[in-house]
Amino acid sequence: MSNNNAKGERESKSRLETPPTVFAVVVAVAVALSGCASMEATPPPTLSSRPPVAASPPGLGSTFVSPADGMTMIFVPAGEFVMGSEIGLTDEQPVHTVFLDAFWIDQTEVTNAMYKLCVQSGACSQPSTTTYYGDATYSDHPVVFVSWNQAVAYCAWVGRRLPTEAEWEKAATWESAANKKRVYPWGNDFDCQRGNFEGSDCDGYDQTSPARSFPSGASPYGVLDMGGNAWEWVHDAFLETDPFTGGKTYYAVSPAANPSGPDPKTSIYRVLRGGAWEHNFGFGRSAYRLWFGLDDTYNFTGFRCALTE
Repeated sequence: MSNNNAKGERESKSRLETPPTVFAVVVAVAVALSGCASMEATPPPTLSSRPPVAASPPGLGSTFVSPADGMTMIFVPAGEFVMGSEIGLTDEQPVHTVFLDAFWIDQTEVTNAMYKLCVQSGACSQPSTTTYYGDATYSDHPVVFVSWNQAVAYCAWVGRRLPTEAEWEKAATWESAANKKRVYPWGNDFDCQRGNFEGSDCDGYDQTSPARSFPSGASPYGVLDMGGNAWEWVHDAFLETDPFTGGKTYYAVSPAANPSGPDPKTSIYRVLRGGAWEHNFGFGRSAYRLWFGLDDTYNFTGFRCALTE
């Protein structure tokens, strides 16, 4: 991918079939800049995803398997990282340092087989289109055609939650040992053989791919499929000024520790991260931000969950 300028990203973004307009914000920008509310409360989960009690605290490289859905979870230690991108759009700027408490994050996107367990329990509704969900061939592919609200319901059912934007970006890009950030989960150069992006000539897949299909695309923490396959819902609301023309954004005033986005009551939009098999928006950069409505579903929208340590 050779062109990383804002014009190229603008053209890519405009190709979306039904993109929400950045000017369709329901409140004034002043409200956005003042909103830094904490995460909404979720109903008590019916299953537990807590890691087993260990003799010593978890560290870099620690994993455990959730008894709720069989998902392998990766530990991300507490600490600072650099959030945002100098080469991105204005809603990815300014680049700033963020401190995050320790957390766990799903190693892969939630699969159709995992999501089906929640549907069978009555805690989740089926994807809006069941073409892939109902086909056993796709059982290990990421569940798609799910909305932000459906993703929240699933994560609550397994005793987890959606990751914040900051948590997602740190898990995808931050090399704690070297104290530096990657542009993509695997490094600083785009490589279509390390993730499932637009076009099958390089990555081998016309649409979604099974979880763990690109081990060489792992993030510094060993998290998989954070580049491509399905766009992933995160917790944060999206409420910004126009990302193409500039102006102050939530990034400019967000808390320096554990930011969780603008007040969710002020926006009908939620952020997605990571790119997908159908779109190369942002050229697959991990800092790139996409947004849709709370109940929007597409054949390229999925999610993964997180857990506070």
